[in-house]
Order: sequence, then structure tokens, then C-alpha cells
Amino acid sequence: MFTFTKIERLCSKKAIDDLFANGKGKTQFPFKLMYNLSEFESPFPIRAMFVVPKKKHKRANKRNVIKRRMREVYRLHKQTLYDLVKTHKLDIMFICLTPEELSYQDIEKAMLSLMNSLGTIEFTSTK
Repeated sequence: MFTFTKIERLCSKKAIDDLFANGKGKTQFPFKLMYNLSEFESPFPIRAMFVVPKKKHKRANKRNVIKRRMREVYRLHKQTLYDLVKTHKLDIMFICLTPEELSYQDIEKAMLSLMNSLGTIEFTSTK
């Protein structure tokens, strides 16, 4: 239940390109959430990806710390997100927008706000 396995990760270049081309976004500073309906086969309703741009954080160890914290928040709270989106299959991406180093509490607050906002969205297929 509190795992984040390989099949839950968004890794496919085709799916990532589709997310950037056709996805919608929501911003809750210091993060942006991009999401798109998907047709993947998996026992999990959501595939997730976490991005910290090199332009904002030059040092790899700082980028990795932020991504690790983002993944941890997602891992602990993904079940509520699954309950919110119910029958839809989604690809989502969390993008860090700030050059400051973020504490776990700041990351958790912003990501939970974005996750809860996904529950209020009406998903309609554009294909």
C-alpha cells in the first residue's frame, strides 16, 4: 500500500511527450502539476513523475533531495488520490518551480493541495 514501484512511475517517452503536448496543468506554488488522461494497462490508476529542473537547482544532490521528498509525500498520500480519481487512468507530473531548497513540510502542504484539486476536476477524454 505504501510503495512506489516501477510500474507506478511515468517513464515512457511517448507518454511524457503526450503529457506535455495535451496535458493540462495546475499550479500551487512552489509546484506545478501536469495531468492527462491515459490508456495504459496497470493495476494502478495513476503513473507519476517528479521533475526538478537543472535551471533552478544546479547541484544534483539538491535536485535529488527535493525529488526524494516529493516521492515520499506522494507515496504516503497516493491512496487518497486514487480514491479521488476513481475509475480514470491518469499520467501526472509534479514540477518544482522555485530555486529555494524546500522543507518536507512545505512540499507536503503544496503537493496535498494539488492532489486534492485533482479530485474536483471533471475528466473527459479528448481522443
